[in-house]
Amino acid sequence: MKSLCLPVAISLTFFQTPIQAHTRLECPPPRSGKTGEKVGPCDAPDDPLLPAYPLKPGAFNTITWLESIAHPGAPGRLALSLDGDDSLESFESCLLLDHIPHDEYSMPFFSDPQSWHRSSITIWIPDVYCERCHLQLITVMSDAAHGVPEDTTCAYEGALETGRVTNTDLPACPAVYHSCSPVSISGTVPRNDIEECNTAEFEEKLEWPMRPQDSSEGHFDYSSYYHRGDPGLYDLSSSRLMMTGSPIVGCDSFSFCDPGEHFDMMVTVPEDASYTAMEGTCAAIVTMEVEDFEMGVLPSVPRNMSDVTVTVDQDPCAMCALAKPCFFEACPLRDEITGNWTGLAAECSVGGPFCEVCFPDSPCYGFGSDGGEDAALIPSGNMEDEGDASADAPLPPLSGESTSDGGSKGSSDEGIEASSDKDIEASSGNTTSGFSKLLLVALGVVICLM
Repeated sequence: MKSLCLPVAISLTFFQTPIQAHTRLECPPPRSGKTGEKVGPCDAPDDPLLPAYPLKPGAFNTITWLESIAHPGAPGRLALSLDGDDSLESFESCLLLDHIPHDEYSMPFFSDPQSWHRSSITIWIPDVYCERCHLQLITVMSDAAHGVPEDTTCAYEGALETGRVTNTDLPACPAVYHSCSPVSISGTVPRNDIEECNTAEFEEKLEWPMRPQDSSEGHFDYSSYYHRGDPGLYDLSSSRLMMTGSPIVGCDSFSFCDPGEHFDMMVTVPEDASYTAMEGTCAAIVTMEVEDFEMGVLPSVPRNMSDVTVTVDQDPCAMCALAKPCFFEACPLRDEITGNWTGLAAECSVGGPFCEVCFPDSPCYGFGSDGGEDAALIPSGNMEDEGDASADAPLPPLSGESTSDGGSKGSSDEGIEASSDKDIEASSGNTTSGFSKLLLVALGVVICLM
């Protein structure tokens, strides 16, 4: 019996990047720098050494957050826990604001935390008293790649478990990321005396345009999220919401859907909107540079507000370049039936299927496409955007100055989104800063075919 031994060199730079994805609070300061904690209700245990950040009671307070890997149409939700209680039930009893739009201009580089994309929203903090409540931000991955097919809706698992969704038959959203910040509020009514917060009252004070009654199809029901149903456009110099949009359609990319092609304006935010007014101590953060995470420390370096630009890489496959070895040198390690890689190329199974369409000449192209749950995660069709949706009005300028085409061009994230059921997790809460810290591993693999 003869054996055929094939030397294979696999560059794993792409998969060694600690992709934690995707969003975390910035101000108030969060418990950790993690942006991809799927196991809620928070991103990390409460650290008593982290001071509770003061919020103003019975008033508008601006909140900022950062996105490390973009996800088109992915909504955010803010909730407030009981005093000294960060349980699931505690957060679900007090929704402050739901269906916070995702900024479709977001194009961060995961490996460079200073490029992470900042957004802001202003919420109403009720007149409550608590020495150490917790502000919770959840972001919901509401696309097909994360288990929410087109024309479907999912619900946050915590709301399902506590009976706080309108349609209890909805499936749980498979991928939700959590971030929490300890806060203090010096109001008059003890938070623990309030069994259920009045979210509708908060929305009324804000004149929030994404209330349950604002969608006849239920797209804005509390804790329920339609497929890519919450896109928005924010001003890049002020991080302020400018427009909300209809659900995104016709875009195959899981990380960026060019607003010039795929944003259909729904609401233009008034200049005097309460939910975009800069209020409270966190408002000043939008004038600062995005900085690396340090526990309890807020950004302090002023931004050059005249140098805010953005460009869009029109090639959706650019981010998949580092996955090329998985579809060529590592093909002997890929199972034809399941589409999974094994052995020293096993990491290719995490995120690799999303790049399948970028390598049609691969010897193992299409492996696993005839069955299995993983096959359903592979984007279908050409990676070039084919949708013809466009906004009814010109897109707003990216910053204070107008542009002739409503937006300029730039680069997309170098990272690759991990599959909906599994992310590559970092070994610690610290993120990698810059490509100089990426680990390039070239493995000499000998595959013997008997």
